[in-house]
Amino acid sequence: MAGGDGSGLVAAVDIGGTFTDSVLVHGDGRVSYGKALSSPDDDFQSGFFGSLSSAATLAGHDPDDVFKDLTRLVSHGSTVATNIVVEGKGATVGLITTKGHEDTLLMMRGLGRVVGEPPENILRVTSTSKPPPLVPRERIRGVTERIDSTGTVIVDLDEDDVEARVRELADQGCDAFAICFLWSTQNPEHERRAAEIVERVAPDAFVSVSSNLSSAVGEYERTVAAVVNAFVGPRTSGYLHKLEDRLGELGFTKGLMLMQCHGGMVPLEEGTERPIMTIGSGPVGGMMGTQGLARELDIPNVIATDMGGTSFDVGIIPDLEPEIAAETIIDKYTYRIPAVEVLSIGAGGGSIAWVEPHSETLRVGPHSASSNPGPACYGLGGEEPTVTDADLVLGYLDPDAVFGTSGDRQIRPDRNLAEEAIRKVAEPLGLSVIDAARGIVEIIDAKMANLLENVVIGRGFDPRDFTIFSFGGSGPVHAAGYANELGISEVLVPGEIASVWSAFGIALSDVRYMNEGDVQLVSPIDAGELEQTYRELEEQLRTKVGDGTEAEYRRYARMRYEWQRNELEVGVPARALDEKVVAEVTADFEQRYEQRYGQAALLPDARFEIVNVRVEALVPTGVAVKSHGVEGGERDARKPDRRVAFERGAEPQDTPIYDGTAIGLGETIEGPAVIDLPTTGIPVPPDASVRRTERGDFHLTFNR
Repeated sequence: MAGGDGSGLVAAVDIGGTFTDSVLVHGDGRVSYGKALSSPDDDFQSGFFGSLSSAATLAGHDPDDVFKDLTRLVSHGSTVATNIVVEGKGATVGLITTKGHEDTLLMMRGLGRVVGEPPENILRVTSTSKPPPLVPRERIRGVTERIDSTGTVIVDLDEDDVEARVRELADQGCDAFAICFLWSTQNPEHERRAAEIVERVAPDAFVSVSSNLSSAVGEYERTVAAVVNAFVGPRTSGYLHKLEDRLGELGFTKGLMLMQCHGGMVPLEEGTERPIMTIGSGPVGGMMGTQGLARELDIPNVIATDMGGTSFDVGIIPDLEPEIAAETIIDKYTYRIPAVEVLSIGAGGGSIAWVEPHSETLRVGPHSASSNPGPACYGLGGEEPTVTDADLVLGYLDPDAVFGTSGDRQIRPDRNLAEEAIRKVAEPLGLSVIDAARGIVEIIDAKMANLLENVVIGRGFDPRDFTIFSFGGSGPVHAAGYANELGISEVLVPGEIASVWSAFGIALSDVRYMNEGDVQLVSPIDAGELEQTYRELEEQLRTKVGDGTEAEYRRYARMRYEWQRNELEVGVPARALDEKVVAEVTADFEQRYEQRYGQAALLPDARFEIVNVRVEALVPTGVAVKSHGVEGGERDARKPDRRVAFERGAEPQDTPIYDGTAIGLGETIEGPAVIDLPTTGIPVPPDASVRRTERGDFHLTFNR
């Protein structure tokens, strides 16, 4: 990545469950970063602005003036929107659908009880249940209309019926409306007219239309998408506009950009219409940063791992292209929105350790201490033992570190508080505090390794063919543990900004617009018809991109064997299509299908079917950086030894400690050792070593 043009600043903010991270990218390519506790109690405002102020201070700017110097600022509401759904604190939604299909959302395809549950829970009928309905039955209305699967209007929309149902729902206090009719993917005319009626009858309500969100076949999934978008819409829009107003007061007038789950950014105006696209956008920012670095380093196969305070997020990037999720699950509800695939479990620095009373065994998570009160060592009132407490007790974290870099919100960990908390699980189990702490770390590492195994092997890949990229506040601390569990030999920690890597990835992301269409093309596929479909979608995107704006257009097709359920998305060359190009695309599909499902799953005599096409328009932002950290080597990196425990049952040993920011480029550190970084750390086991690369990254390898 080359340096910038020397003018202005670019900021990016990633709101996580525990910390809010930010980065400032200067015009000459320098990067500064900030961290502050997330602040849901004040609508995330103090965490947002606190992290930016700390990044500005680190870079030598006046925090009060930095906003006037910004050329662009990127934010996202992923935590905001996700928390709204999980906590059930969204809008009062009214659902309008085709008469006779009022129970689509409630039936959940008959699978709602076990969606997202591990296999062993499927038969636990008494202990698993459906989630609370996003829209209760009394706020669902069917209206007279019908369009068939070809897009032909069979029954006209009864507009008087729609108006009457809207008035009923408005009288019940609905401040958001979701509209989903049958086969609107083929003809959205009725949905759009119904939306106009809602806007006239209830002008202050948020309106969510399924055909504006997804064109994929699946009545239930489209209904969920429309409802979730409506559920999070009013609060998310309110949060974003409040943020925009505050930025304006501080002097930033360039326009807020929002990160999306598809891997790019959009302007605020478009983002507030589809707030569902911000769900999961933070981890996707980390994926985009990982993809860019992997391309630069020519590492083709990468597993991106992001361990923060509340969750462990995983995405795979084979052949330098991130996997695209076929569907998204949130609180057991399934919807289909094109998104970079990132899978998560409740495993983070704030994950709480506890003793299961019946088996008297140690468990960790999924419950988290989050940002309030946080781990016990933060001294903010938390008393339960967490993974971060265990890391501190074992010597993996610098006891003089500062968690968070924002003024009065800085936190200095207290080892005594951490030991006191861990003693609560150590004594019932007859363990020492050190052994209990090691047990906590081993359990959380095993849980993360299990997710990695399911994600990578479950998609037909061999983990040993991949390099792990580890980031997030807790990721580098545990990277050696979960990599070793899988037999992966190499881990890359992206410099001293690893703990704010998702914010960094957001800063470097392109502006990206997306359009898709549902099709039914069966081989032999007419290349001309497919080309025409892509051209129509691209023409619609050009309106959003604007005249005179340079954009790169990318094409994708979701394919399957005819009549089969399993679908895969493949890239399609962005050039005039002919029979040869179509043959190359189908061959790519077959190769990916065999890799994912095995050779026995191939159907040599079956026809191919394209069920969905997608187009992206990428507008480069030109943001570039010099490196991921300072060059180091100008001062002695060695710090006083610290007692560190790498094995359960063994006493902590005096271990070499290094200041990661001072390690020279090209220098290698042999384990056992610990590399302290400003807001994280890298424990180096006895059988491993770490080399600081020419870019300032940390490359860990096991001496197998």
